Amino acid sequence: MKKVLFASTALVLTAGVASADIAITGGADMGLEYNGTTTTVHNDIDFNIVGSGETDGGVAFGASIDLDADTDNNTITNNSGAGNKFDPEVFISYNGLKLTVGEVSSAADQGGLADLGYNGIGVDDVAEKPGGSNGFGNDDVRVDYAVGDINLAASLDSTNSDWALGGNASFDAFTVAAGFGETGGTDFYRVTLGYSAGAFGAKVHYGETGAADAWGIEGSYTTGDVTVTAVYADGTSDAYGIGVAYDLGGATLAGGIGEVANTTVADLGISFSF
Repeated sequence: MKKVLFASTALVLTAGVASADIAITGGADMGLEYNGTTTTVHNDIDFNIVGSGETDGGVAFGASIDLDADTDNNTITNNSGAGNKFDPEVFISYNGLKLTVGEVSSAADQGGLADLGYNGIGVDDVAEKPGGSNGFGNDDVRVDYAVGDINLAASLDSTNSDWALGGNASFDAFTVAAGFGETGGTDFYRVTLGYSAGAFGAKVHYGETGAADAWGIEGSYTTGDVTVTAVYADGTSDAYGIGVAYDLGGATLAGGIGEVANTTVADLGISFSF
């Protein structure tokens, strides 16, 4: 979803810095979630503070922290107070090459299936987490390189031997994304192939974590501001569902219903960006 600048403050720097600024972007959602037995009132708030700049030599640099909070029936389930993570990251980049240090995402986190509903009912997780785990580690160093429509990445945890490689690319109507690595001595990999033609889209996903494997398929159709998406996944259990999203322009009204591990799940809500 497109992020809109919420606030920015210019910083005056010396030592050859051409420009620098601080921006705050964010998003939020609210709605109802049903887990098969209970309906919960849920909201989620996410603000991202990013400072960025560029030297006279064209080297870009920056840092970010992520402020999150969400509640279920007025009970805080996650917040950014004392003892909680702010996901701090610091980066430098030049000519398509970017180095990031901090609470980085795994380089193998590529592709995947649509998350049905406004906050996700979990159908895609069955395909994306073979045996209940996607295999991703808690990496703290990541290198990305982009050239044209091809994006490559490598990440590692500097305190152990966990590592990951990944990439994605697009070729006309086709997309491909893949990632593999090792966490705690367990190998994992995943691959997603996509195709779009006008209003129609389709994906197929397969992954393995250790001895467990899982797969899934996705189909979507868009007419005007409405997109209808269906997903089927098969792993330790099977899951299927359908979701509808209505683009309001800066906000999205969405809902999904399906079955995960023989349990009916659903949600309905609205999400915004700032």
